[in-house]
Amino acid sequence: MLASQFAAVDAEPTLHRVSAKTLREWCAPEVILAVTSLDDEMVILPHAIQQARQSHAKIVLAHVVAPPKAVSVHHKSLIRPKDRLQEARVTVDRMARQLRWLGFTCDSLVLAGNAYAEIPLIARNYCADRAIITLDHHRDLERTHTTALAEQLLPELDIPTCVIGRHVSLASRGGLLTRNVTLAVSLDSDCDVPLAFACRFAQELRAKLTILHVSGCGSDPDAVTPMAIASRFPMRTWREAELFCPAEIIVRDGEAAAAILKHADSTEQDFMILCSAGASSRGLDCKTSVTYNVVARSQCPVVVLPKQSRSNSESCLEATLPTKVSAFGESDEDDTRNVHIA
Repeated sequence: MLASQFAAVDAEPTLHRVSAKTLREWCAPEVILAVTSLDDEMVILPHAIQQARQSHAKIVLAHVVAPPKAVSVHHKSLIRPKDRLQEARVTVDRMARQLRWLGFTCDSLVLAGNAYAEIPLIARNYCADRAIITLDHHRDLERTHTTALAEQLLPELDIPTCVIGRHVSLASRGGLLTRNVTLAVSLDSDCDVPLAFACRFAQELRAKLTILHVSGCGSDPDAVTPMAIASRFPMRTWREAELFCPAEIIVRDGEAAAAILKHADSTEQDFMILCSAGASSRGLDCKTSVTYNVVARSQCPVVVLPKQSRSNSESCLEATLPTKVSAFGESDEDDTRNVHIA
């Protein structure tokens, strides 16, 4: 019975306004883009290894060298751009050799330019299914303000991005298989795609899925129980989530970021899943951005979903397409939904 239900789901051409193929690629990536800042080697490599091993993914190890004008004026002697590029290539190539020695297929790439423009292009050119970045190790990205990564880079990536903050350990619970994954949702936004992704993600990792809703001041008093929260979800999506993996709904009171972090710490979560606020979040201050506060203080990796995404086949086409296909609908032209957790 269950086998026929799963077969019916996979046979459908689309699933919750995201193709079933795209969801599978997001949850079991074939290509992972690991963006290194050169000084985060001991952080990003273990996480890249752990995630690539799950689906035997290829790793693209990339670094973007900032233009000369971005070099701090406090240095007594500025390094020439060519020397900086060469130094970066040597370091990235050495990191790539370590991954190849462990049996991973790995490409290394060093470019000069603006990281916020180059990293999304790298992801699209390599048809990456997931990106991994370290929050507090990107000196070139965060030279003036640490919110730059969360507010400028994440909205530009149209694939799920795993953010490794400074409080995250090198491996998930001693390298054991993932056991706990939590999706933080807001009932003010469309939960369909995040829920579909989260249940497949948890299934790939053989993990228990928790749906966390934070009920703060001014919330609907009728939406404070797990049953009431489940009734707000698209019925088909929630039924499929229960089929894919063990799932439960938890409701917490308080400020969103603090409640999410407290839940993650107290239940030893292996991954948290958040929905990016998208391009509209660029003006948010770090003190009020739930996404930034969670990724900056979380003790586990945080997967931030994109607001919009192209399928892999479309990502590999030339950038001359008239419109960008959205993961949350057939086209961006008429899609005005804002998916966020805050």
